[in-house]
Amino acid sequence: MNKMERFHAAVAGEAVDRVPISLWLHFVTDYLDGAESARLHARFIRHYDWDLAKAISDYRCPLAEGMETLDSPRDMLRVKPKSMDRREFQEQFRLLRVLRADLGSDWPVIDTSFDPVQQITRLAGASRAAMIFENPKESHPMLEAATETVCRYVRELKRIGVDGVLYSTHGAISQPHPIGIDDTTFREFFRPYDIRVLEEMEGMVRILHPCLTHLDMDRIKDYPCEVVSWWDRGVGCPSMAEMRRKTDKCLMGGFDHMSVIERPLPDLRDEINDALDQVNGRGIILAPGCTIRSQVPERTLRCVRETVNAWSVQAAA
Repeated sequence: MNKMERFHAAVAGEAVDRVPISLWLHFVTDYLDGAESARLHARFIRHYDWDLAKAISDYRCPLAEGMETLDSPRDMLRVKPKSMDRREFQEQFRLLRVLRADLGSDWPVIDTSFDPVQQITRLAGASRAAMIFENPKESHPMLEAATETVCRYVRELKRIGVDGVLYSTHGAISQPHPIGIDDTTFREFFRPYDIRVLEEMEGMVRILHPCLTHLDMDRIKDYPCEVVSWWDRGVGCPSMAEMRRKTDKCLMGGFDHMSVIERPLPDLRDEINDALDQVNGRGIILAPGCTIRSQVPERTLRCVRETVNAWSVQAAA
């Protein structure tokens, strides 16, 4: 199997020659142009032979000209849908085009995006989330604008020919997590906007990523997607086996991204083997629970690749 065949077989829950792996980290590249960022991505992806070329999105578009944060509810009304002609979007599109040209058509290219609330708080600051939820009259027009911007972005991804998108949402985070939300907040400020974006992504492989810990997966169980990616080792998160009982969709995860740098390699091997055993290596993309920290040593990344390869060989024997 080539990487594209392996990816789509895993997504469909079919047999694969070996379990596919995806792993990603930030290159802190927003000061570079998209072509240079793509070269950094391609070197990393090719060096470890990851099966998915997942691109990080480090180019962030301002809320509005001259706006650094949300100081009052009135500021939210200044946020409007963004043109895809802006440098921040154009450099990410260039990254994806160059990455595709570099790696070839048999290597799945996956982009990254975020729910509309995150589109705002990743710029304004997480502390501004309460202002959003407490002022619906002003915040809903802002979230409508952010949703339209993401949908415009997705349409361009389709024109480029991106194979899939990892879509991160904070909608499943429940209390007592510090940024956890209740069901009412989820239904008003996350679900309708998440659904619109995911429906816009139809035709690509939608990798739904309920982010962080204390996840209420029942909130997002009917979201339209092909793959579910989450921190299966996180506090208050379901295991691989528990998620397999909830859904027959492809699962993505398997090891703890937070502790992976310092932990002994035998422990990492045990964790990966345990995750693959839980689902018999079927319908799974082995991945960290979220982004790996950039200082991860090569020996750790080599261990991930070698462990998955060894498990796949043993399972096929």
